[in-house]
Amino acid sequence: MRNGVETGAGRKTGAVLSGVLCLSLLTGCLSSSDELSSGGGGIGASSKSLAQNVLTSGRGPIEVKADTFASDVYCPPIRMLPGTHLLRKFQSRNEETPESLLYQATIDEWARECSREGADQTRIKIGLSGDVTPGPAWKGGEVALPIRVAIVPTDVDDAKPVFSEIIAVPITIGEGQPAEAWTLIENKFLIQQNRSMKIVFGFDEGKRR
Repeated sequence: MRNGVETGAGRKTGAVLSGVLCLSLLTGCLSSSDELSSGGGGIGASSKSLAQNVLTSGRGPIEVKADTFASDVYCPPIRMLPGTHLLRKFQSRNEETPESLLYQATIDEWARECSREGADQTRIKIGLSGDVTPGPAWKGGEVALPIRVAIVPTDVDDAKPVFSEIIAVPITIGEGQPAEAWTLIENKFLIQQNRSMKIVFGFDEGKRR
């Protein structure tokens, strides 16, 4: 620098030194994050992962993975249809007495989870469980519990379900035995991410839509 004026050589030298300094600081920051993460405090593993996703080794342009800033997966609420938690089967529809009860089944627990699939779809896994209790008229054998699962849009009035199916859950119960547990786990449901939906379910012998 002559008389307060920086020469071209001085500017180049300053730029190189600044670049080295910035790279050293960046490396030091990432090293500190690694140390804090491994110690169980400070910056967590998610911060380290974000840095790894966004920053390259410095040998090329910055690369950003598509899922780095992806939003949370939308998972529709799930609820049981009113009056569908209990199913009773009798020897005859015309004589529904305690003595003619073949079996009764209940839905006691339910859950769902969602995962991203492709660029604009969500896969839903549904889990249902309950019990089947044989009645006085049951002689043993296998039953198929009819459970309807439907996924209905909520952003349009009177919208038709995007999925509606009766799924048969087979279970074997012996004569005079105590209640048997049953479980249904199904993950074949795919929906669009940009639509508001709800999941409904319940016992359905074919009369309910």
